[in-house]
Amino acid sequence: MVVRFTPISPAGLLKNAEATYEDDLEFGHEPARYGVSVIAGWCEEGESFDDAVERIVNTSSLNGKTIAATTGNKLREIGLEVVEDANEREPLHHLVGEDPFSEPPRVDLLASLLDNCRRKNPAWTKGVAA
Repeated sequence: MVVRFTPISPAGLLKNAEATYEDDLEFGHEPARYGVSVIAGWCEEGESFDDAVERIVNTSSLNGKTIAATTGNKLREIGLEVVEDANEREPLHHLVGEDPFSEPPRVDLLASLLDNCRRKNPAWTKGVAA
């Protein structure tokens, strides 16, 4: 289960992947990686896809009216990988990119997939994420 908050345009995804690389350089992560930020988790036993999306977005400090929700399997089908990149602020933070994350991912493919998975953020209430 992979959730991306907007932007999901190719330009927005590329900007995010490049910012990840710059952050990795700044904070000494070796090697620096090009990856698009997402939050990710798994469906728990008996949990529907929609229920899992809601649970995952409710763990995040991120907000926004629109998200895209897909699966790791669908990302792998188009040649992308999902790797854990948890941090104190976002314990479910992951990166999407092309192994070994040394070049920007094919954001056109990623944007196309995410655009087809666009939905309202279930945590969005009266203009504020819960």
